[in-house]
Order: sequence, then C-alpha cells, then structure tokens
Amino acid sequence: MKYLVLFVLLLCSVSVNAQENDRYINVNGTSELILPADQINFGVQIRTVAESLDMSKSTNDKYLGELKAILKETGINQDDIEISPVTLGKNYEYDAQVGRRQKGFYTECRVTFILKDFSKYYELTDKLSASSHFEVVSSGYSLSDYEQHNKKAYEKALLAAKDKAEYMAKTLGVKLGEVLEIDENNFWQNNAVPFNTVAKVSTQDENVSGKVTISKSVRVKFSIN
Repeated sequence: MKYLVLFVLLLCSVSVNAQENDRYINVNGTSELILPADQINFGVQIRTVAESLDMSKSTNDKYLGELKAILKETGINQDDIEISPVTLGKNYEYDAQVGRRQKGFYTECRVTFILKDFSKYYELTDKLSASSHFEVVSSGYSLSDYEQHNKKAYEKALLAAKDKAEYMAKTLGVKLGEVLEIDENNFWQNNAVPFNTVAKVSTQDENVSGKVTISKSVRVKFSIN
C-alpha cells in the first residue's frame, strides 16, 4: 500500500510537470542588413568548337591565356582567380532536316574572379566585351567579410525574437522562461545569394556602386510561467 501511494504521487508529479511544460510561446524574429558592397564576383565562360579535339583544346588554352592577361592588367589578384577543370566532348547542333547531329568538338572552361577595385570596372568590362571569346555568365555584388555580417544578422534576429516574446509575456501578465527550441525560417531568408542588382553605372566618370542585403528569420520557443 505504501509503494502504491508513492507511485500515485510520482505519477501526479509527472503529470503536473508535463502540463507546465505545455505552457510556451512561439515567436518569429527577423532582421535585415543593407550594406555597401566592396567587391564584385564575375563568372566568365570560354567555349571553343573546332574540327578536332586537339584544335579545340589548343584554341581554348589560347583564349584562357588572353583572359589571364586581361585580369593581370586590371590588377586582379591571383588568389582571387579560380579556373575550373576543362570539359571536352563532341559538339552537337540541330539541323531542321536531319535533327541533332555532331559538328566538331568542343572544349569549355569557366573562370571566376573577384574585382575589389571598383575604379577598374569599366576597364575590365570594356576589355572583356572587346572579345567574342569571353561570355560573362554571372556577376554580382558581394562582401569580403560576409560571414561576419551574416552572424550579426542572426544575432539581431534572435534579439528581435526575445524582445517580442518579452513584450507579449508582459502584456499578458506571464513570466518568460527558458528557451525550448530555436529554428531557422529558411523559406524566408535569402542566405544563399548574397548579391543584389542595385548599381550605378550611368557614365564612366562615376564608379559603380552597389549594396548587399542579408535577411534572416528565426523562430524561438520560450516557456512561460
């Protein structure tokens, strides 16, 4: 009988604690940092087609050398240049009469680099556009210290969530407790693409300029007493 009473008391205690743990509040915290960009990321593709694979490869190497020379002349640091491995293969074209058919062989490579001196923007783009061998397939503003600002955006979002929860708890006359859960709202934030399209390129007498927006959203679950 004694053990039965102890068991019932323990069961009641667990039930009360479970009910207490059901008292919580969920809030979202958001933040947005809009910062001046200090670099531009470029992606340039070089693709050559020739009758033989050897000819295609040698021509591609020649154009790659020309691009390297342009980047050196423009003051791009070697550490800020990355060259992808080449891809080689048969080149196919579409013919209205016979459909898809092979026509020569192709060699392709991609070069990504970072421009940090914005005063060189027009010189660089003029030289790239002067040759039909280079295709700028991507470009965008970015931050050299992106990770630092990324963390700051998270901190601001978490503090925003805490401030909101404290205000709501105070308004409802309850006391805010410990943090139970923290989740990212990945569907809302734009973490994967830290570039935007804001630019000033009206005349070559002005330097280009742009901004980077870093947005974060978090969900925080607090217990309430």
